[in-house]
Amino acid sequence: MDQGLFLTAGANNFVWTEHMNKVLITAALSMVPTYEGRYAVASGIAMGMPSLFTYALAFVCSSIPIPIILLLLRPVLDWFYTLPIKPVRAFAAWLERRSARKREKMRTPGKGLMGKLNARLSQDTFELIALYVFVALPLPGTGVWTGSAIATLFEMPRLKSGIAILLGNATACLIMMLLSTGVRAAI
Repeated sequence: MDQGLFLTAGANNFVWTEHMNKVLITAALSMVPTYEGRYAVASGIAMGMPSLFTYALAFVCSSIPIPIILLLLRPVLDWFYTLPIKPVRAFAAWLERRSARKREKMRTPGKGLMGKLNARLSQDTFELIALYVFVALPLPGTGVWTGSAIATLFEMPRLKSGIAILLGNATACLIMMLLSTGVRAAI
């Protein structure tokens, strides 16, 4: 059986060489903004890839943009201000103003569970929990790309926000794996 690298998933053998296209498609989809790992998991499972392998692949690949965005978004925005193109400078200023308004709104304790949580925790802890929950919800526009941009624009600590985003990404991918395969089949 000289067919390449085998990865065992339950009773089925997954042959790497025969399924490379599926792996590459899943890996590429995992890094696309708004699609990300959460939907790449469902796509990979729908293509017949083993659920745990698909989960691991989608999680790892969708986590790649996190440090890039956390480290480079601020310098890129600062660079936008130096450009002689007025619409680019206006966009950067609009994004900064909008982020400041959203952050102030988040810092004001509201009603309900999140309001009570906000009132009891330190502001940094509350923001990290809110960031985790935001990324963990497998909804369009709430993934790694948006979470990393929010963490940067809200000037959250890079390491802590990166960990919160990673955990949220792992949770979102897990939720999608369980929904795609059924809880019993995934375990």
